[in-house]
Amino acid sequence: MSSVAKRKAKNEIHIGSHVFDVMLVIFMILFSVVMIYPLVNVIAISLSSSAMISSGKVTWFPKEITFTGYEIVFGQSTIWIAYLNTVKYAVTYAVVSLFMTSLLAYTLLIPEFVLRKPLTIYLLITMFFSGGTVPTYLVVRNLGLMNTMWALVLPGAVSAYNVFVYRAFFRGLSIEIREAAKIDGAGDATILFRIYMPLSKALYATFGLFAIVGMWNSYFSALLYIKDEAKQPIQNVLRSILFSSGAMGGTFDGVNQLVQSGKLNPKNVQYATIFATVAPVVMIYPFLQKYFAQGVQVGSVKG
Repeated sequence: MSSVAKRKAKNEIHIGSHVFDVMLVIFMILFSVVMIYPLVNVIAISLSSSAMISSGKVTWFPKEITFTGYEIVFGQSTIWIAYLNTVKYAVTYAVVSLFMTSLLAYTLLIPEFVLRKPLTIYLLITMFFSGGTVPTYLVVRNLGLMNTMWALVLPGAVSAYNVFVYRAFFRGLSIEIREAAKIDGAGDATILFRIYMPLSKALYATFGLFAIVGMWNSYFSALLYIKDEAKQPIQNVLRSILFSSGAMGGTFDGVNQLVQSGKLNPKNVQYATIFATVAPVVMIYPFLQKYFAQGVQVGSVKG
């Protein structure tokens, strides 16, 4: 091939690559707009007047700004109690999940453990088949965990996928470290908690965040197991507001009177509650994004 033909082919490849990059950027911009618009619209409606909401004029920006919806939401003790409950459930779930998953993963790492293969097969089976909602409910009820925090924490504390990722990560650490610790007289508990865990901070930070976000967004388990309103997480309070009957179903005192007078639209309170629910995660995520990215890499490379 002549030098002219080579340059022509190289230019065509460069032009094609440039066109692809432009199209990719346009697609990502459009995709970002599609993803961002619902949240922006929720914020705009929560801050707009009842007349503007009813006329359908609210899109990207609030019209005739009012903070009545937020004043009603944050003026209720129910929201703050639900926040505290959710934080307690999420942190407890993360700690229990990390602890129990670590123990099982390290146990499966020990070559001399005679039940290593049977346990591995059992975990693999649970990845394809689950007991189902009804059997899980019966187990939780028979153990006396109904209406307690442990009904939300214990059933999903150990995931087979997480166990295998932990084991693969631990296996990637130098085997000489464990052998040296054994020679110095360290037991398996000491090796796990004082050697393996400090060397796996990124792993624990990643899966701890996954556990906290998962529990924060969960509502179905609390719907099944938590009957006491004072123990409800934030997602269930949001659900009760969004699906309440009538104007607001009497969810908050005095709201129906404001709605009937035209000073308030039910969506002001509903959308303010939605934003109040997702705001903590939305505000924290940018600072913790690198850990989520590391979690995806750990699962894809070491899993």
